[in-house]
Amino acid sequence: MNRYFLSIILLMPAVCAFAQERKWEHNVYVAGGLLIDREWGKNETGVSMKLGYGLNYNFTEQWSIMSGLAIRRDAEHFFSSELYGEDSDDFLFLDIPVLMQFHASRWTFGLGPVFSFCIVNDSYHKDRVDSPYTELNGNDKIKNFYFSLQPCVRYHISRHFWLGVEGNIGLMNVNKTYDLPIPFGKKYLHNVMAVVGIRL
Repeated sequence: MNRYFLSIILLMPAVCAFAQERKWEHNVYVAGGLLIDREWGKNETGVSMKLGYGLNYNFTEQWSIMSGLAIRRDAEHFFSSELYGEDSDDFLFLDIPVLMQFHASRWTFGLGPVFSFCIVNDSYHKDRVDSPYTELNGNDKIKNFYFSLQPCVRYHISRHFWLGVEGNIGLMNVNKTYDLPIPFGKKYLHNVMAVVGIRL
């Protein structure tokens, strides 16, 4: 009896550690897909790519919250902007998502805000000398911060691997304005991406 009781006492730290590990989960993921750059009421398309880390905290078996950090690149014409003869966009962002997640068997559904900081901005480069926008050449195109809403769905194919689809709906006009006698349209950045992740 004493040996049985002693065995339980010795196993308790391992059980507690396992339970604690199950509450906190580490995720690494890569994503890629379609960029939708909406400006002046028209859509330009490009490529959106992301590498991220997510820390997930499980409140219950069904509910969790995940935050983390991700590096995202948005490029209208990924291979060469000069090929198209226009001033194409190319930005690099640091994203901080805060997602509430609902878990149902192998499926996870998430929704929450994403706070994005532009760490590599793009600058204006207008070739037409008769355009009033040539005065903007060399200036940043967008603001240093914006936020969006991210819905996502994931399917866990095993204990450690998952696939998913996520979107970002830009909620803030990112166009940077200057004190010049020219109009500045509203610009919103959206994307839809396929995601592959590893749960550590």
